[in-house]
Amino acid sequence: MITLENRFLPLRSVVCFLVEGGIIFFSVILSYLILKEVGRDVPIGFRDAILRGIAIAVICQGSMYLLDLYDLEVHLTTGQLAFSIIYSAGFVCVGIGIFSYLFPGTGLPGNFYFFTIFFTIIFLFLWRYIFDLYLTRFGRKENLLIIGSENITGEIEKEILLREKLGFRLLGYIDSGPEAGATNPLKAPCLGKYDDIVRVVRDRNVGKIIVAITERRGGYPVESLLSLRTSGVRILEWPGFLESLSGRIPIDNLSPSYFIYNDGFRKSRSILFIRRCLSALLAAVLLVLFLPVMILVALAIRIDTSGPIFYSQYRVGQGERRFKILKFRSMRVDAEKEGQPQWAVKDDPRVTRVGRFLRAARLDELPQLLNVLRGDLNIVGPRPERPEFVEELNRRVPYYTLRHTVKPGLTGWAQIMFHYSGTIEESKKKLQYDLFYIKNMSVKLDLYILFRTVKIVLLGRGAL
Repeated sequence: MITLENRFLPLRSVVCFLVEGGIIFFSVILSYLILKEVGRDVPIGFRDAILRGIAIAVICQGSMYLLDLYDLEVHLTTGQLAFSIIYSAGFVCVGIGIFSYLFPGTGLPGNFYFFTIFFTIIFLFLWRYIFDLYLTRFGRKENLLIIGSENITGEIEKEILLREKLGFRLLGYIDSGPEAGATNPLKAPCLGKYDDIVRVVRDRNVGKIIVAITERRGGYPVESLLSLRTSGVRILEWPGFLESLSGRIPIDNLSPSYFIYNDGFRKSRSILFIRRCLSALLAAVLLVLFLPVMILVALAIRIDTSGPIFYSQYRVGQGERRFKILKFRSMRVDAEKEGQPQWAVKDDPRVTRVGRFLRAARLDELPQLLNVLRGDLNIVGPRPERPEFVEELNRRVPYYTLRHTVKPGLTGWAQIMFHYSGTIEESKKKLQYDLFYIKNMSVKLDLYILFRTVKIVLLGRGAL
């Protein structure tokens, strides 16, 4: 298991990516050798075959990445897996065709690509079938034991079940209550009380203990945990484990001391300055590149509906400072005719025909690059919310004010990890992703978010 800014990223994904790159490369070389062996004229040498193998692997694996084939949290049926592999192989054909058209004379006989695509599909499907079988049935699992609250156990259990390919197995939990396990709504069983910890760990080969004790005045199994810790068992507090597992910081049952004493929320001025400079530079470059697109968008809005092309709205930024955000108008002019702010929802009926396309392609957000240059936004950060909603969320959601300690952004961790938030409860869940970003903010994480954002935009999905 490796991490990206305190988030678990499975080593298995890296292994899968490298192995599949080798499979695709091998398919190219095998096709070349077969054609040479049967006496077919292949107008390239072995060195050129190697270069084509690398190029084909890049194209094919890029398509597989876009189809989430390297995200072990995504569950695919056999049919979906076969379709995705065939689609990626077909994308190679398109890429090769375009390259051959742009650079005449670089094409190769159709047999070469036929054999390559055939071997690639067969070998990748067989490998994936065996690999998935290994991960779900035969792969090594790390045994986990939770000590404490059933509520927290349920939350961790749900996240582990969503990520069964990461290699964790929740054996059960230890509770200290007098009715421990009497009415257990969880799949994980109650394995005893505090006095049973050492026995359970040794009998069941527990490799990691998650401590989820929210009330410590009633006793704390210090001696048992110390004994196990010194014997090699890893012991973690539940907020850190759940954060690494899910990419969010759970705020229910979380004490203020977590934020007060955690070093992750303190940012150096140099990091903030570098991020600000990079945001301004990238915004300037994107404005120049997308200027023709913005002109076409403005014309489309003008032709589609009467009314202004741009739409401005107050948002809350760093330090709860209000500023006007600029967007291409994607809703009817009378979208809030009663003067009351309304949450944005999926398939919002107030969206115009052109606006529906702009939102799907995220083109309505392009004018906000001006907000980045002006210093209201960074490229990456928590999305700014409307003042009317912020007032209510500050009252009803704990720690909500923490998201205003950093500059908001065009895109963010919550946008690539969560969907539109149109209710208080969804905003609460979205805040947990924002807090993860604030705690682990870095240039490296920003680059990862930008990379994922491009993928989401290309596929027309997500919460951006």
